[in-house]
Amino acid sequence: MVHHDSLFRLRIRFLSFLIFIITITTVKSQNLQFTITFEIKSLDSNLINGSEIKIYNDKNSYSVSTNEKGIAVISLIPGKYKAEAWKNGILGYSGKISVTKTETFILPVQEKLNSIEEVVITAKEGKGLTSSSIINQRAMQHLQPSSFSDLLELLPGGRSNDPVLNQANKISLRETGRPGTDYNTSSMGTTFLVDGAPLNSNANLQYSYDFLDKTNNGLKRRLTVNSGVDMRTISTDQIESVEVLRGIPSVVYGNLTSGIVKITNKSGYTKWKARFKADGYSKLFAVSKGFENKEKDLKINTGLDYLNAKTDPRDRLESYKRITAHLGIMKEKKYDHGTAKWQSNLSYTGSLDGSKSDPDIDLSELNSYEVNNHFLSLSNVFNYTKNEPSFYRSTEIQATVNQRFDKIKQTKFIQLENATAFPLSRIEGEYDGYYPEPRYISNYTVDGKPLDLFVKMINNFQFNSQSMTHEFNAGFDWQMSKNWGKGQLFDIYRPIDPKATFRPRAYRDIPAYMTSALFLESINSLNAGKHKLTLALGLRGNTMLNLPSFFKMNGKWYADPRANFQWELPSFDWMNKKATLALTLGYGKQSLFPDLNLLYPELIYKDIQQLNYFHNNPNYRRINYKTLIYNPQNPDIEPAVNEKFEARIDFSLGTHQLSVTVFKENMRNAFRSMNEYALYQYKKYDTSGLNHDAITSPPDVNTLPYQTVNENFLYTTQRNGSKVDKEGIEFQYSSNRIPVINTRFTLNGAWFRTKYGNSLPVYRGRDLLINGRPYPYLGLYEGMEPNSVNEVLNTNLMLDTYIPRLDLVFSSSFQFSWYSTRQILPMSGIPSHYVDQNGTVLPYNPDSVKGTILESLIIAQNEDVYNTTRRPMEMNLNLKVTKSFRNKSVVVSMFANRLFSYYTPYNINGFTINRKGAYDPYFGMEINFNL
Repeated sequence: MVHHDSLFRLRIRFLSFLIFIITITTVKSQNLQFTITFEIKSLDSNLINGSEIKIYNDKNSYSVSTNEKGIAVISLIPGKYKAEAWKNGILGYSGKISVTKTETFILPVQEKLNSIEEVVITAKEGKGLTSSSIINQRAMQHLQPSSFSDLLELLPGGRSNDPVLNQANKISLRETGRPGTDYNTSSMGTTFLVDGAPLNSNANLQYSYDFLDKTNNGLKRRLTVNSGVDMRTISTDQIESVEVLRGIPSVVYGNLTSGIVKITNKSGYTKWKARFKADGYSKLFAVSKGFENKEKDLKINTGLDYLNAKTDPRDRLESYKRITAHLGIMKEKKYDHGTAKWQSNLSYTGSLDGSKSDPDIDLSELNSYEVNNHFLSLSNVFNYTKNEPSFYRSTEIQATVNQRFDKIKQTKFIQLENATAFPLSRIEGEYDGYYPEPRYISNYTVDGKPLDLFVKMINNFQFNSQSMTHEFNAGFDWQMSKNWGKGQLFDIYRPIDPKATFRPRAYRDIPAYMTSALFLESINSLNAGKHKLTLALGLRGNTMLNLPSFFKMNGKWYADPRANFQWELPSFDWMNKKATLALTLGYGKQSLFPDLNLLYPELIYKDIQQLNYFHNNPNYRRINYKTLIYNPQNPDIEPAVNEKFEARIDFSLGTHQLSVTVFKENMRNAFRSMNEYALYQYKKYDTSGLNHDAITSPPDVNTLPYQTVNENFLYTTQRNGSKVDKEGIEFQYSSNRIPVINTRFTLNGAWFRTKYGNSLPVYRGRDLLINGRPYPYLGLYEGMEPNSVNEVLNTNLMLDTYIPRLDLVFSSSFQFSWYSTRQILPMSGIPSHYVDQNGTVLPYNPDSVKGTILESLIIAQNEDVYNTTRRPMEMNLNLKVTKSFRNKSVVVSMFANRLFSYYTPYNINGFTINRKGAYDPYFGMEINFNL
């Protein structure tokens, strides 16, 4: 009996242990996942990109998109699934798969899914977590651009414009109006990434002292100090695709305020390609070739292009030239546990911007200038990705070196209007000046050598549960910019501007610009039935290094939180087509640090004439100055911060696509030049007692009587004083290609409302003389700078027709600007405080100053200035044609912008403005060879 009881207990224990093992095994099998690779191929076995794969069973549902190679990778729990491949909203494949191990499934789709609907010649709206526009190579080829500036026409609200290549082209995203240089933070805060490598202007100090040039020779409009990247210098001929992120980007990207332009250059095998373009403004030539060794997983791509442009083809004296060369190498190595990819890009851009004076106007025939920029960039990106499922997934390391060689050369003939003298001292004190020749030639050079270093690391981690995917990005970036140039070079006895208040300085003496950042991001996706919820939360910490201790930013970290949420509703069938709907919300802050020119502005030399004794005998002349030096550096300057909100709805019905985005952006501390005041004292010598006919030497300042004078002085400093508020609606709809006529309708546009203003009080003086002396007081005004509200509503209706039999693409674009308005908000001309002759700031009471000279500080306002100006509807018709011959070996394109235009007349102050014939059509054509 005891034996049977022991045997029974032993069996019970064994059965319990077996049940425990089975339970553990079952639980483990539920968590076990295999890496499954899907390849989407056409009937002739070519990989097809841009497809969506849906995998689901009774318990789980997954969705993944193929990459540019037509491959998608996903981790799945063992089991049986149904797999569907969708292309352009059309079901191309449906079948069952069984997941029991790591393997690859090939899903064949119908060829029609990758043919006529794939011809896209405008920007496509991205469907990711942030609003973006994607421009492919075919769209660029049909547009026929001369520089990157032309591509902005394809963004919502964009319009075609004639190329303006005699001045810097600054980017402006989601805004309207022309507010001036005090609002350059938006363009400065747009990041350009070329294959992940940033283009920046942090150490750009190329500017001219020739501030008072009355000839309007256009030198200053060619300079990009504090205004970001000049889009003229970016060629489009080596570009594979462009993505413009307008919304809230990942925290992986920083030191920006407005948006990101991601440029991907060509890689892999391509035929010899040559492009020749000519229009009324420029001539362009480009050639490129791509090589690929599949056995060694090696890709090489190279290209060269040249642009020669003129503002007016009849003007041989003003031109812009650009030459670009690019070499890209990509190497991929597969290991047992992962894949390593190394990508290196070497590029060169040279631009020559210049003008000579017209000999019929300038009799000296000497005035000329050149703005030469040579840019070398070497970027390397190393990426390692694990093949097997694990918490650690990938690491990307990027290192970029950019070196610029910038030079301004200017020659100017100076004719002094009267007996002018020049101060020479570089230190404070009282010194004699110099009487120059009444005519001289000034040779002026600005030498800049900005060096930019950039290092970035991103680590990706991921783990999956039954219905959720958790992804994490963590990393850092560091950048350094240093200008090694000689700076301003000129003869101080022959300055380019006789009234300049500066002295030469070497750029290499300025400290390096240095920033660093840490970031962490969590991206969580939940498949709740047929709903898919995605939430991205990120935090970026930014700091500026290498700053003097007295700066407010020294040792301080600035946080940029960002969040994006997307809800993809279950798809449904409607009118025999698949319909999808997704809602996306976003919020984030973006910070931009001030660049070198904002951090370390030039010293200001205030040279006050104490004695100016001019005698007919040059040996008896004497000019005496008191030189004061003011440092306009602002240690309280901080990063400009843009706070962004946006909401987007994406709807698709088959190949019909609709996207609507509502956004609001507020930047209240952008950079601008503002007045600061200082008090100075000097001696005013009296020479009335001298016998001019009897003197035998210059006057002696030690024996001359003088009067001590106190005066106020205004100079400019850089402060966080501008505000830019943006709000608007962007939309884009694209139809399917209508059968028989093969025509697609694309309607996009935007309503933008932008408010510009000054967020800080400003000092102002009055240009008045009291008893022959300058007005002695300064006023401090709240809201005295003009605040303007600008609105515009633009739409673009494009009809593009693709005829496969003729390999012909024909498009007509009807571009409407339905209205544009500008209103300057009322300003108060009454100061809140004033500065007296002793430099004391006192309250200003407009009632108590009546009848005194302080009343002159009240600036009268013109009420007519505050009337809203409105420009009514404008319409342009643009035509473009692209025709291929000999199996695309020869492609001929032409365009005609403003072939037909209509501008509604409008009234201003009782006068009718008729703009008929104000703008001429703009034509051009090009030919491409694929050999």
